[in-house]
Amino acid sequence: MSSSRSDLTRNRIGRKFWIPIGSLALLFAFFLVLTPSFHDKYFGVAKNEATAVGSLRKIQELENAYATAHPDNGFACQLKQLRPTENMRDVYGNPMNLLAGEWVGYKFEVVGCIPEKNGVVAHYQVTAVPLKPWASGVRAFCTDQSGNVFYDHNGSATECLAARQLLP
Repeated sequence: MSSSRSDLTRNRIGRKFWIPIGSLALLFAFFLVLTPSFHDKYFGVAKNEATAVGSLRKIQELENAYATAHPDNGFACQLKQLRPTENMRDVYGNPMNLLAGEWVGYKFEVVGCIPEKNGVVAHYQVTAVPLKPWASGVRAFCTDQSGNVFYDHNGSATECLAARQLLP
């Protein structure tokens, strides 16, 4: 069985057509994986960031409750001190998981907590940084006793506290 000349020409033309098309399809798939929307949809970065912001707001609520219940101490300087007296479950889950310091791909920490001369802590700062940058989260978030939440695009807690870019 010999192939005719036209069959060989058709095979070459087919290869010349399908190899570039296949290469473009692979390139498109590769760039699709690198886009933020794909990353958010399949790896949960946006969900983790939203939960981290909600968790910071929960910590603010717990800090205010702690300061009200302990007027001689003021705000708590450790997350473990914020343990609620009653069982508080809400949209952010059990706060006990959050108060362990790591939650939904973020590490939470109370920083800048210095008692004043009378021993009362009147100021605190809480940071939330991604445990695995660009995988569990991109931005760092921080807050203080003012109740505002700030962020840093580079995932730096120090820059978040210094720049104080207000979360929209």
